[in-house]
Amino acid sequence: MSSLSRELVFLILQYLDEEKFKETVHKLEQESGFFFNMKYFEEQVQAGEWEEVERYLSGFTKVEDNRYSMKIFFEIRKQNSTTLRGMHRAAFSLPSFVKRRWKLFVIAQNSSEKVDIQ
Repeated sequence: MSSLSRELVFLILQYLDEEKFKETVHKLEQESGFFFNMKYFEEQVQAGEWEEVERYLSGFTKVEDNRYSMKIFFEIRKQNSTTLRGMHRAAFSLPSFVKRRWKLFVIAQNSSEKVDIQ
């Protein structure tokens, strides 16, 4: 993307922020990948909004990109499952959640490439 296009995206982000279009700002940040709003990310982590944390981060990196990304997503999913377990939701099937969300990490662990997730 050209320098002019990047500047235009930043101006749009600034305008949206000034006009209090918070969700739109974060969606454009995520979709453009130009600006990672650390304050917003920290607020979501502190609020325990793990699905939004993962969704926002996925606009900038994917689990498969590198081992550091995998570690970050692993920790987010681990915290999310810990939070869910602590909530004791009877209607929610934790085993199916775990199976679905952790499948990628199991595949990576069983692959020939060793992934250190500590």
